[in-house]
Amino acid sequence: MTQQTPAHTLIMSDLERQRFRLMAQNAVASESQLWATAGIVPGARVVDIGSGPGAVLVEMARIVAPDGEVIGVEPDHRARNAADDEIAATRVACARVIDGTATATGLPAGDFDVVMVRHVLHHLGSAVPEAVAHAASLLRPGGCLYLVDTPAGQIREGAAGFDPDAIDFGEAYVAFHRQRGSDVTVGLRLGQLIADTGLHRVLEETIDSVVPGHLLASHGPMVEAIPAMLAAGAATAADVARWRAGLARTAATPGVTLSIPQFIVVGRRQPLI
Repeated sequence: MTQQTPAHTLIMSDLERQRFRLMAQNAVASESQLWATAGIVPGARVVDIGSGPGAVLVEMARIVAPDGEVIGVEPDHRARNAADDEIAATRVACARVIDGTATATGLPAGDFDVVMVRHVLHHLGSAVPEAVAHAASLLRPGGCLYLVDTPAGQIREGAAGFDPDAIDFGEAYVAFHRQRGSDVTVGLRLGQLIADTGLHRVLEETIDSVVPGHLLASHGPMVEAIPAMLAAGAATAADVARWRAGLARTAATPGVTLSIPQFIVVGRRQPLI
């Protein structure tokens, strides 16, 4: 039986939208050549599995326009609504978001130039191989699967450091995901997952993304997980109060940053001879 982590509650404040947009802009700045190598170029047809609120989806749509298309696949209706808002606000005409999961997108097999699966696999538990195989099945001959993930334990605080209670929150968050069956180290196995699909590995990179501490202090995946942690008994109200205080102290510390390594592997389906 496959296992997938339930979606977090999305709190789409202006600050949270800013965080997603910053991450997307960092991806464009650091990965543009990798995107091009994978086939994210003008006219390409791209699938973004687990597209969330659409910040990266919009950036890819800018590249493939006007003749290409980017389709986001997202099971959380709140995230789809946020992505629709992002698409409308940026006025990109070649992007859309559909309801689907990593193992059942509902899209036709063999029809796309690139499939991106970005920071999704670690949520999928035992469904990871099924999800990667499904993503690979969507590729046309010569198309590329673009996997990105960050293994637990690889995220590093900047020189200014994080408050100890904020660090404790991060450790509790990772432990919570382990208890739920999430594969928190899957980023270390992306190359093997590509090989298991029969795709040819064409590149493997690790790129650090530096995020200002103030953008992580009151929003982000850890904060979004608090209700689920409370419901599961993985945290108490006292824990949450202590963690939030630690995050607030972190946000008030000048120069605090978080370095998040992006493990990236791209595999290509062999073209027809």
